[in-house]
Amino acid sequence: MKKLMLSNCLLAAAALSVASSSATAPAQGTVVFQNDSRGLVYSWSGTNDPTPMLASPNVQIAYAPAGTTYAPWNPDQNTTDWLARNPGWTMGPSWTNRLGAGWEGKFDAGTITLDGVAAGSEAEYIIFAWGGDSPTFDQNFHDIGLWYNVAGPFTTLTGGNGQPAVSLADSFTGMTIPWSLAVPEPSSFALALLGGGLLALLRRRRRPGRYRA
Repeated sequence: MKKLMLSNCLLAAAALSVASSSATAPAQGTVVFQNDSRGLVYSWSGTNDPTPMLASPNVQIAYAPAGTTYAPWNPDQNTTDWLARNPGWTMGPSWTNRLGAGWEGKFDAGTITLDGVAAGSEAEYIIFAWGGDSPTFDQNFHDIGLWYNVAGPFTTLTGGNGQPAVSLADSFTGMTIPWSLAVPEPSSFALALLGGGLLALLRRRRRPGRYRA
């Protein structure tokens, strides 16, 4: 009987400890992972035409408490490479655009929780975006290597702890997905060709002439 009572007491103490920990754990911030017409996602019209048009974007979010050091993303980095240079940042969920006609340029992944960001506090976030059918930014980056970009950081308030989630549409200002960020722009190609032509001309002029008998 004494052993049974001791066992029950231990179980009760453990349950009380878990409940106490849950009650004292800080609430996490929440946001609505969406945009609207105030900040749309555009894409180049084609590989040789950088005219922006509304895209059917795929997006993924990365976030951190406001004030966390941010090292800018480079076009040759996937999310793992970027995170390695940004301690304190967290990759959030990805979302692929299957909303159909009328939703071009928009995304809406619903309410998400920002782990490590206190409810009601400010958070910073960036948006990874890509075109095509790849389910994640990294897969598109690895398999295709085209039609991707990153925007931000942006700053948002958060909900949670009884307060409604804050929509990212209030802070996201939009972005454009180009054909490729890994190759020079057309103007850069033109300058390179011009420079190469001038260099060849100078070399020809510097060659000593041949003497004729």
